[in-house]
Amino acid sequence: MAFGEQWSRRGILRAGLGLGVGLAVPLLTACDDKAKVLPILKVGDQRGGLQALLSAYPDDKPGLPYQVEWAQFPNAAPVIEALNAQAIDVGAVGDAPFGFGLVGKAQIKAVAAYRSSGQGTAVLVKGDGPVKAVADLSGRTVATSKGSIGHFLVLRAVAEAGLSADKVTIAFLSPNDAKAALLAGSIDAWATWDPYTALGQLHDGLKVLVDAQGRMPGLSYLLSTPAALSARRDLVRDFVGRVNRARDFTREQPDRYAAVFAEQTGVPAEVAALMIRRTNFQPVPLDDGIIADQQSVVDQFAKVGLGGDGLDVRTAFERSL
Repeated sequence: MAFGEQWSRRGILRAGLGLGVGLAVPLLTACDDKAKVLPILKVGDQRGGLQALLSAYPDDKPGLPYQVEWAQFPNAAPVIEALNAQAIDVGAVGDAPFGFGLVGKAQIKAVAAYRSSGQGTAVLVKGDGPVKAVADLSGRTVATSKGSIGHFLVLRAVAEAGLSADKVTIAFLSPNDAKAALLAGSIDAWATWDPYTALGQLHDGLKVLVDAQGRMPGLSYLLSTPAALSARRDLVRDFVGRVNRARDFTREQPDRYAAVFAEQTGVPAEVAALMIRRTNFQPVPLDDGIIADQQSVVDQFAKVGLGGDGLDVRTAFERSL
């Protein structure tokens, strides 16, 4: 079923409110003795990472010529759905959700890309459990979110270990449900990403079985939609520029970003510090190499029967923003 068949715009907004969406009242500014409503850019974020990033960057505070309306989601799938339903204008997601969204015919366009180390994306297991190597997952169950970077890591790691994908049962659970299931012993492993990975390591005694370094492109994106690019292109362009400058700034001052992230999200300070130190997102151009990496993600999904056979991702990149 295509993404557009699953969610209406109103349904996305209702779902988002249940996930902690911040719907801001438009700011007013005086202009010729009349109140003027600033234009609004609706941005979908995951666990507050993007909002904290811009809060940590001094340039984002003064003179914003539009209002940012933040919507917070627990993972990437509802961000893709919200974009496709035109409930938001811009959203932050990883390479696997982007690819899975394209397979599902979501109307989305990459407007910026970022490369990270991949350390924060990992398969976690209990330290005293029976799984000591990826090969031990044969006949066992791994939980993750469908189409997520965790899902993609499981597929890559299993193939690398010489196992066929059907040897491992993948249970599609939300991050919180997956962690609870692993701690209770109902599943054998959990494929996830930061800050969930860092929380599991530092607070739940979980161990990294394998991470994404060298196994995945390590890409994340800012996505928009054809409708938003048509109606609010200047706002999208300005927002992308601010995020790129903030990424460069916080790569040099990760402790500042970590402190703001912890304060705004309630994540423990040591978790935020570990997450930001090892993620270290770097803006990269939307060039042929990035597109080839993204094509490899879609091809991997196709290889295991998740759709996307013959899908060319090139048209999903907005290279002239």
